[in-house]
Amino acid sequence: FHYEPYQLRWAPPHLDAEVSIYGDLYTSPTFHEAHSELQESPREPGCDLPRVVAGLMFWSDTTQLTSFGNAKLWPTYMYFGNESKYRRCKPSCNLSNHVAYFETLPDSFKDFTGGNSECATHCHRELFHEQWKILLDDEFEEAYKHGIVIRCCDGIMRRFYPRIFTYSADYPEKVLIATVRNLGGCPCPRCLIPKDRIQNMGRPRDRLQRETLERNDERRGAMVSAARSLIYEKDFAVGSAVVERILKLQSWVPTS
Repeated sequence: FHYEPYQLRWAPPHLDAEVSIYGDLYTSPTFHEAHSELQESPREPGCDLPRVVAGLMFWSDTTQLTSFGNAKLWPTYMYFGNESKYRRCKPSCNLSNHVAYFETLPDSFKDFTGGNSECATHCHRELFHEQWKILLDDEFEEAYKHGIVIRCCDGIMRRFYPRIFTYSADYPEKVLIATVRNLGGCPCPRCLIPKDRIQNMGRPRDRLQRETLERNDERRGAMVSAARSLIYEKDFAVGSAVVERILKLQSWVPTS
């Protein structure tokens, strides 16, 4: 378990400069930034314990349990990015932490909505995010801000600060997490690249546009708030034209 990040560099014989190698979370620039930010932040009053970033990596996917029928589960797992990927991938190390099973809407709910697929899809998104609110509760927020004191295996007391770095999922679940409509006009969860420019992926201009067209959470919040006001206060349908005018251009959905 790596308490501090480090840089992994390679000096190839055919190049004059060293090359950075990124093979684990604790060698990545993002982990280095989180570690530096934590060390430069004010300490807890009266605490001089070493402070450690606990890198959280989540993974989830709906699993079909039978070849026939519709029995399925939606498990969620968590790994610590402070561990080497070679240990995390070994079942014998038992480093995969089962966090929760996500609940899904029953099939009978479709009958309740009268076959309105847009309403059922919206409720499915709302249920998913409400379950994440339970997982990321006040206790987690307290640990995120003030840390958790743990006696480590070397006998040293350290204060750990959980930080979420990755969430691995397939595309339908990724857009569910990012509150983006599935295969919409701007299908990427991270930027506003339109669908007709996807074939340019990987080119220099595409890399630039992914930065200039990065999704903005503040603008998203204002649009989603306006759309939810129309739905919940003025009784407009989820897929109504007035709601679509607000959200469709950037492929947002009315989930906060």
